[in-house]
Amino acid sequence: MGENKLMSELKDLVVLVTGASRGTGKAIARKFLEEGATVVATDLNAPDWNFEKAPGKLIAKAMNVTDAATVEKVVEEINSKTTGINVLVNNAGITVESPIVDSTDKMFDSIMNVNLRGPFNTMRAVSKNLIAKKQPGAIVNIASIAGKNGFQNCSIYGGSKAGVIGFTRSLAPELGPYDITVNAVCPGSVDTVMLNSVMENISKNANMNMKEVREMMASGIPMRRLQQPEDIAAICLFLASNGARNISGESLNIDGGVVRD
Repeated sequence: MGENKLMSELKDLVVLVTGASRGTGKAIARKFLEEGATVVATDLNAPDWNFEKAPGKLIAKAMNVTDAATVEKVVEEINSKTTGINVLVNNAGITVESPIVDSTDKMFDSIMNVNLRGPFNTMRAVSKNLIAKKQPGAIVNIASIAGKNGFQNCSIYGGSKAGVIGFTRSLAPELGPYDITVNAVCPGSVDTVMLNSVMENISKNANMNMKEVREMMASGIPMRRLQQPEDIAAICLFLASNGARNISGESLNIDGGVVRD
């Protein structure tokens, strides 16, 4: 049996995925590996997982996205050892729930550094090489519906993700002439460790058990189910494929119908 069409498109790509140790980032990296791509999976500590049966090549690297010098060094190293990064998926992110009156400068700085400065650092570094080599490319920023819809006690996180959407919209016309697409994916409630910590806080504050919290969260979604990391990975694959070569500057909601704009 021959290769499927998508695998034939993606197998020669070099894909950089940030925040790839677990959850959504790990699922995104795995999906690209399954399609035969070379995947550079990064996190504060180099991811320690491997998918031995996946046809793609895994390169695990430690990289702090908030440190511009480290990002430049890792990107330069990968570009020198491969054909060059074609696809960037900015997945690294953190969150905190806090009323604005209780929010601290430290909270603000830490979230903005990871969620906004991080993508800035990686997009700048990756774009330089793509433009210099006149290579087409795709940038996929993992934002959030919190960047579009307001959620109580999430002002800093929502502000950071709104910034990611703004970056995406501005860079699309800037990088378009170089055949580089820039899009954002806006997940809703994705069933990950990060969401579990949010649910634990709700459970504690609302005197509900975790099953009740999960059911409550699912009931607020038109599709009546939480999103899975693989749902986000699937749209990232599409945005990196030839089928999405004329999609740029978009922020796509993957949330089961919660936000409709």
